[in-house]
Amino acid sequence: MAILADLSEDNPWWKSKEKIIQDPKINEWENSIIKWLPRISYTFDFDTDLVYSLRGPRQIGKTTLVKLQIKKLLDSGVSPWNIMYYAFDIDNTPKNLVDIIKNYFDNTSRQRKNNRSYLFLDEISSIKDWQKGIKRLWDQRRLENCTILATGSHSVDLKFSAEKLPGRRGISNDALDKIMLPMKFSEYVSVLDEDISKELSIRGFLKISSRLKLLNNLSNHKIDPVLEEMQSYLPDLNRLLSDYMITGGIPRVVNEYADTGMINEGTYNDYLNAILGDLQSLNKNENIFRQVIQNVIKSIGWPSSWRSLQKDTDIGGQNTVPEYINTLQNMFVLTILYQYDSEKRRGLLQKEKKINFHDPFNLHVLNGWINGMSSFELSQKFLEETSNQGAVVEGIVADHLIRMAFNLSPKKQNFVYENVLYHWRYGKEKEVDFIYNDTQNSPIPIEVKFQQNITKRDLDGITNFKKYSDTTSGLLLSKNKLGTTLEATVIPVSLFLLLI
Repeated sequence: MAILADLSEDNPWWKSKEKIIQDPKINEWENSIIKWLPRISYTFDFDTDLVYSLRGPRQIGKTTLVKLQIKKLLDSGVSPWNIMYYAFDIDNTPKNLVDIIKNYFDNTSRQRKNNRSYLFLDEISSIKDWQKGIKRLWDQRRLENCTILATGSHSVDLKFSAEKLPGRRGISNDALDKIMLPMKFSEYVSVLDEDISKELSIRGFLKISSRLKLLNNLSNHKIDPVLEEMQSYLPDLNRLLSDYMITGGIPRVVNEYADTGMINEGTYNDYLNAILGDLQSLNKNENIFRQVIQNVIKSIGWPSSWRSLQKDTDIGGQNTVPEYINTLQNMFVLTILYQYDSEKRRGLLQKEKKINFHDPFNLHVLNGWINGMSSFELSQKFLEETSNQGAVVEGIVADHLIRMAFNLSPKKQNFVYENVLYHWRYGKEKEVDFIYNDTQNSPIPIEVKFQQNITKRDLDGITNFKKYSDTTSGLLLSKNKLGTTLEATVIPVSLFLLLI
């Protein structure tokens, strides 16, 4: 009876489906200045027996997405009794999981009437070996005519656990392991500027086929007229990009900044504690982490070795730095780009890496933490430096290129971005920020120069890369310039980000 009481409390729509409107997450979303509905929300197939996992950074809005999916099902006419939500923040064994789901099935069989059931298992990664419970239920055929969406804040554990369910997740042409990330710049623009949002819709920017056509033309030294027409919005796009450098794409942060023009220190602390909490659960030392991240922030935008990131720290073991960096990569805090070998067309794992932040807000969270200053004021001061602006923009571009590569990958379940996106360096002065190499086409060098004026020297990296590869194209991402040169197509970063 205790389980049934807990279920009833977590599923108030069993009493009245209108109760979903009173849910705190739904209320918060409805009262937000921006109402962001992640595009990933349209990718779930709720008509098939499937087990989805939804992972991503903490505090990104996964539970809100789940509640919006429940509301959508209720609005479509699904019986409230066929929808079960449960937050596994206390129950911590696979047996608890089995007992809860069986209890739901056994006590609602009459109300469900053999119709499809929808199970939303929130924070399931708090259960060690949770996949064993799903496996037991699947093998007992208790999950027939049922769709499951399991979420977890501990994204590393959720990914590896879901992979231990071969043959017990259903068959789908799309990825069953979903990743929810902060809103991309194009989504950010769409929710904050209604005029530009309408223009993007009218001009076909919402269709991936249209964006790919524009990108393909750019790589072939052709600028589509639609991009020239969008230049009139460049001042607004650059203003929005400046704000995006402060807030990143995290809904709560974007809302707070849009409402008050600042970000409260308590908000930074919430996201800091989320990161530190994940690291603590993985038995990582906070003092070592502080020293590692301090050197990472100093080096963003520059190639670094594990040894250089260990310099001036108390870290002894040679494997400690890469261990912490790789953990932060799995937590969607950092991205790692390996150096590209133009002859072998692959990454060089032992060479210097470029490390960036997936989302700029996490940079400001951790920078405020290690410096002991007001995080919001420090973020503004940090971005006053032109070089820091360039480094932050470079990180944003890296994040967006990774997302594009994932969306275009024919094998999303096995996608590894380190096999697609790299940086290139030859000697001390010949370097390119990004090499996009999907193996199906010639590699594309992409250089970021977030500055007012573009000179011939700014194209040196792309020019040199062409000498050591079979590519004939290149992209230079500027602040304001749109045009072509013999070496590359030049396009403003803010316009480019709308395409990827």
